[in-house]
Amino acid sequence: MKKFGKTAFYIFFALIGFSIIVGPLMALRDIRDILQYETPVGSLYPMMICLGGFVMYLSLRLEGFRWIYQKWPILWPVLQMGFFMLIGIGLAATFLNSWAENNFPSKGIAITLGVISFIAARVLMSYWFHRFPASPAVVTRREL
Repeated sequence: MKKFGKTAFYIFFALIGFSIIVGPLMALRDIRDILQYETPVGSLYPMMICLGGFVMYLSLRLEGFRWIYQKWPILWPVLQMGFFMLIGIGLAATFLNSWAENNFPSKGIAITLGVISFIAARVLMSYWFHRFPASPAVVTRREL
């Protein structure tokens, strides 16, 4: 049963990791479609943000899952950058989707909120990587 749980988590982690990295590109395409056709599209970005953050937290918190960051040290910084961009662009897509579906807020305000959320995510990412430079999530015993 323990082996099944780990295998299921790794498959789930791979899917979530892929969606964190590809999610901002999907959101950009959705933003383009919303502005071009002025119709709403399905918005899964708040759920993707919450689920992605939870899986990233579990992968660091539970010791049995940390080996993935030791095997591929670049994975943690890439997931962080993708997660920050998913937050910014996903919120922008959510604001624009709200405008297209409910006509509230107005188009100008929705675009302004989208730009502000993107800029805020970029500023947060700049601060985060200034404060905590990109490095592996787990220090191995050889590095001590």
